[in-house]
Amino acid sequence: MGEVPPPSRWAFPSPRDCDPEGPVALGGDLEPGTLLEAYRTGLFPMPVPRSIAWFSPDPRAILPMDSIRVSRSLRRSTRRMRVTIDSCFEEVVRACADPKRPHGWIDQDFIDAYVRLHEL
Repeated sequence: MGEVPPPSRWAFPSPRDCDPEGPVALGGDLEPGTLLEAYRTGLFPMPVPRSIAWFSPDPRAILPMDSIRVSRSLRRSTRRMRVTIDSCFEEVVRACADPKRPHGWIDQDFIDAYVRLHEL
């Protein structure tokens, strides 16, 4: 088991009391304790000019794993894939942060934050 980060110094509001279309909170930091507290509360961060916005969209996209149906064509195409876990974490995040991608939002601060969290 990894190191337990210090708790967040920020108190997040309940998403139930907020507008599901807009940010639930603005500000804070991307320290591991803050990220963990935010995710426990149902929030995720996105950068906004000179700050961080915390969102909790309703409804959320979910994959119902107990009732998912995989088509024959998808099953065939997965034979050419290899799935790994916890390998090349930083490289994957950097690829997702490709600045050429339209509407890219993963900046260096987010890369650093999630790499720190992953290393715990």
